[in-house]
Amino acid sequence: MALRQLIEAGKLDDAIAALEQRRAAEPAVADYAATLGHAYIRKCGIIHDARDQGLLAMSADKLFDTALNLDPSNWEARFTKAVAMSYWPPSMNKGEEVISHFQTLIQQQEFKPAQPEFAETYLWLGDQYQKTGQHDDAVAVWGRGANLFPTHDALRGRLAVAGQ
Repeated sequence: MALRQLIEAGKLDDAIAALEQRRAAEPAVADYAATLGHAYIRKCGIIHDARDQGLLAMSADKLFDTALNLDPSNWEARFTKAVAMSYWPPSMNKGEEVISHFQTLIQQQEFKPAQPEFAETYLWLGDQYQKTGQHDDAVAVWGRGANLFPTHDALRGRLAVAGQ
């Protein structure tokens, strides 16, 4: 999609404007909501006003929910939502929800042809387990991911640090 290329090229404002127009014209297209949410998250990373970041993050989260309501198997929406939520403050108590999203992604991925980005799900789920003190679960998930994606350096690195 050309809009993703704009996002990757750093032309976020152009991509956001185009996505907002497409989303308004076709609100039932899950990919538009997911990609717009992704663009909002990217925008959060380059602006410095905490209030604007918070507003964009909440808007992105709602867009991911919209995309998932339209298409529960939308990988980009679920993955980006889970990653973004993993950065929310601990006081928001989102840890279990983040883990649940990553677990759902792994279940969904098992029914799809393997894609290189699927390795990231194992990495992030393991990191979430580690963050919540579930070391054995983290190592198990990283190991499973490393078996499925043996060339993924970060998964192998996590296992090496864990002594596996």
